[in-house]
Amino acid sequence: MKSFILNRHGSLVLPANLFAQLDFSVITSLEQFEAIVKRDIESKAPTGTGILQSIEAGKYRSRIELLRDVALNLYWVNRNTLTLYHKRPMRWRDVPRNRADLFLPVQAPWQDAERKIASMKAAFEALPSSHPESGASEDKIFDLLFEIVRYKRHHATYMPPIKPTVAEFLANPDHLTTVLDRHDPDFPVFTERDIVDCREDLPELEAIHRWVMVLHNLYPWDRSRQRLARRDEIGDDDFVILFEPRNREVLAFINRVKEARNAPAPAPQPGNIVEPKQRLCQFDRTAQSIDAATHGLGRVQAIRFCHSAMAAERRSR
Repeated sequence: MKSFILNRHGSLVLPANLFAQLDFSVITSLEQFEAIVKRDIESKAPTGTGILQSIEAGKYRSRIELLRDVALNLYWVNRNTLTLYHKRPMRWRDVPRNRADLFLPVQAPWQDAERKIASMKAAFEALPSSHPESGASEDKIFDLLFEIVRYKRHHATYMPPIKPTVAEFLANPDHLTTVLDRHDPDFPVFTERDIVDCREDLPELEAIHRWVMVLHNLYPWDRSRQRLARRDEIGDDDFVILFEPRNREVLAFINRVKEARNAPAPAPQPGNIVEPKQRLCQFDRTAQSIDAATHGLGRVQAIRFCHSAMAAERRSR
């Protein structure tokens, strides 16, 4: 992945801030993977309960603050999808039952969902716009976000990165997973070019808008059709959301983790887990700071600034 690109508006965009990419050939354990996700996503994202508490305490001063927290929360909700899997709706009658490379997530109902959803909508409508001319953009971004949130069915506090296979899901009659009663394979999504070329007058709003476009693409179906269902509640013509490994390295990592679980426990060794020297998307104000610093600069100036920023980052590690 390129370190940076210039979009059609001449603005500098850092793809690593949008599209997660890890080298799983050097991640040797589930603990390493979870440490990276915790460092780069979980530590920066508020929970749904945390957002509700901030709303009720009156901590949000403008719409953009609420939009940022909701977007970060949904990145955290999708932490495994962003890094490990593609979501693939498939008709239940056509789902292979014994494939080792297709997975079906087990999910739990979202706690206090209606209260959190209603509070979020009311707070956005009551908060002032972040800028006199950004109201329309804020409304557009919130509509994309709220379309995901209002139909979200599952809890996200802990979701194991390694999902059960279809056979493993079927082995427990109490398991729940997301089911659609219908699906349009032509559901509209944003292209990578659409996301990179996104343009807003406020750099921070532009960064959030790009994140939300990525989130939209993680749910390529009519969200109003989804529900949680047990195996005996899934009809042959219903659709389930299969999780497919993003590439062969991801599948190899999943297999290594499963093999380690089944292997005899080794003798304890001293020392701590060493994280790979790689980072996930920087879902915080770092990207927004770079966007702001380069906003309005010419092509050559923007490129020089980016090279200087990356060199400083390397020196600080």
